[in-house]
Amino acid sequence: MKSTIDCIYCYLRQAVNCMKHAEVPKSRQPAILYSLMDTIKELDTNETPCYNSTFTVRKTYELINCQDPFKNEKAESNEKALALLENLSESIDFKDLHGLFILSSAGNIIDSGIMFDYDIEKTMKETLKNGFPIDCFSEFSEKLKNARKILYLGDNCGEIVFDAPAVKLLSEMGKDVYYAVKSAPILNDALTEDAIFAGIHNYASIIETGSGFLGVNPKDSSREFMELLDNADLVISKGQANFESLDDYPTAPGRIFFILKIKCDGIAERIPGSKYGDSVLYTTKGTVA
Repeated sequence: MKSTIDCIYCYLRQAVNCMKHAEVPKSRQPAILYSLMDTIKELDTNETPCYNSTFTVRKTYELINCQDPFKNEKAESNEKALALLENLSESIDFKDLHGLFILSSAGNIIDSGIMFDYDIEKTMKETLKNGFPIDCFSEFSEKLKNARKILYLGDNCGEIVFDAPAVKLLSEMGKDVYYAVKSAPILNDALTEDAIFAGIHNYASIIETGSGFLGVNPKDSSREFMELLDNADLVISKGQANFESLDDYPTAPGRIFFILKIKCDGIAERIPGSKYGDSVLYTTKGTVA
């Protein structure tokens, strides 16, 4: 997916959120944003939005002299998500994979990079009620029958807590599940320690991408991760950045299934029939050899 003019707004919004969490004085913030424009104007619009966002975020970290401004919030969101999952436990069928994917998608609202404010409890209730307006679960189920090795691409802290029940069920179904996290802090993306907090290590092998890029950047990722991405029978990709970087991946159709909440019109345009705010379970169309 290529970047558009609308992506510039998100680059700047991510920078503002970084400064907010790093408690940068408001008096300094305009100068930092003006400096960032020098970086933004050199970005290649043929690259994905998440690729360009990474450079903007890294430059922001440099300007504010903070390499992990979301550190405290990440820990808090993990704890809050775990408490909410426990409160919901009596109303969830933990043997219903489709329902657990819907649960997982609701967690994708936890996105401190581009969301100034969100209500996870409200989003959870609405998503569990409405389900997926775009739903490729039947196709996923068919592929799952003959799948052995599954790669699950994690996204944000907090959100990963709501991935854990689906990961657990896939493991109980006899699948070899690998759960991927980032190798370095970037916004509120999950690291190994977060996946362990969510208990995912009890059901899956945790693998790092070898990268600190948003989404998936093949050139910056480890060989081990890329081999798994290319050779897994099925890939479950969480979140918008992973979609941006993999929706046109050569082996995506029918093999990579995207679970995300749509947070911009650009993504909605890439997923036929969807609109801003929808939760979707989607795979691109085409034939995989």
